[in-house]
Amino acid sequence: MQMKKRVISLAAAAVMTFAAAPAGELIAPVSEAITASAAEAVAAPVQVTVKDYTGDASSITLTWGKVKGAAGYRIYRLIDGKYKKVATVKKGSTTSYKVTGLAAATEYKFKVRAYVKGADGTTVWGKSSKAYNTTTAPAGSKTAYKITKVSSDAEDTQVTLKWKTTSCDGYMIYLYNSMEDKWVKVANVKDSAKGSITMKRFEKATYQTKPLCQVYAGWEEGYRFGIRPYCKDASGTKTLYAKTYKASEAYYNIDTLAICFGGEYELLEKQLPLAKVDNAPDYYYTYYTSKDEKTGAISSTKTKTYVSEASRAAYEKFAKAHFGKNWTDAQKIMYTLNWINKNNRYDYKYVANAGGYFANVTVQKLGQCNSYNGAIAEMLTIMGYKGHYLQFMDPSVRDWQHFRTEMKIGKKTYSFEAGETGWRWLFQKYDEVPLSKKASK
Repeated sequence: MQMKKRVISLAAAAVMTFAAAPAGELIAPVSEAITASAAEAVAAPVQVTVKDYTGDASSITLTWGKVKGAAGYRIYRLIDGKYKKVATVKKGSTTSYKVTGLAAATEYKFKVRAYVKGADGTTVWGKSSKAYNTTTAPAGSKTAYKITKVSSDAEDTQVTLKWKTTSCDGYMIYLYNSMEDKWVKVANVKDSAKGSITMKRFEKATYQTKPLCQVYAGWEEGYRFGIRPYCKDASGTKTLYAKTYKASEAYYNIDTLAICFGGEYELLEKQLPLAKVDNAPDYYYTYYTSKDEKTGAISSTKTKTYVSEASRAAYEKFAKAHFGKNWTDAQKIMYTLNWINKNNRYDYKYVANAGGYFANVTVQKLGQCNSYNGAIAEMLTIMGYKGHYLQFMDPSVRDWQHFRTEMKIGKKTYSFEAGETGWRWLFQKYDEVPLSKKASK
């Protein structure tokens, strides 16, 4: 169990009245630090009031109220039951100080007092502030508390999130709302040793602050979570957070995806086995289609396109990370097309260069219609199916080129359309450039 460290003060030290600290470390009683003549010459400054603090994993910045006439201030930290000098601020107008070199997720107590200077150079100390409770933030390394697993029940009514624990007081859990492009808090796990939570879609479970349905923008959007450890000080007035770990990819329930794609997925499951090829080649055909500007006639040429080694390696890595052990090929294709749709950015500057279409969209997560649909063509080839990749120009698209992947089963052509958010279909009987217009096979 990882718990936040706590610095405990001795009772006697907590109630002591303090005055000048000798060149050594400890605060000495007022009677020993101020002579009678000095006291008569210069009035002691009033007691300092510490107002606030900020901090990170290794530092605390204290802020206090300015004391009229003060020549400076001294900061003390509770160490082994005694308040010891941390620093002296030799300017009365300065009302803050940053204490560095502290341990993460640890409570610290501080005191501050002001001093004035007499005409003869004597230092006269005021009364120390009340002990002030602070805490440092949890360690900022996001790998220390990264999300390790997301899973859901078959009905997708509840989702279980698991993560690495770290030294802290608790964890804030966030869910990404893709429609509004913002992260929303959905749970507050008030237990540093707890490394998982099961959240419900339509009601609140233990630690949950919102039902997931209030944030989750549609089942096909996927669950993308963020986690942020925090520490609270002993006074309970301040909470310091570590950096938020945000999952780079959403989790999808495969059964829910099947419902979302509906008839397209049912058709794919039924027809795909018919397209399996024995001794499948390591290439697919790419058709380049054009239109005669004078006659409007459409014609095409075809070339062999081999799947690159970079794409094969990327596919193996992607499959290991994402596919379930008992998934059908139809489920794998459906999942991948949806994943491309939700995780890719449009390659406006033409910089995608990971070595192949599938590598571009899963490694760089970057592409255009050629990469999106070329990745599906490569995937079909790797899996042992005979699909083809099509570039076409047609009046219906005002003569600009576009790419898609198709599969011929019998005399019918079924089309895949992969793209970024808002643009995709899975498996439809569709052939904008008729088979009779394509290059002969």
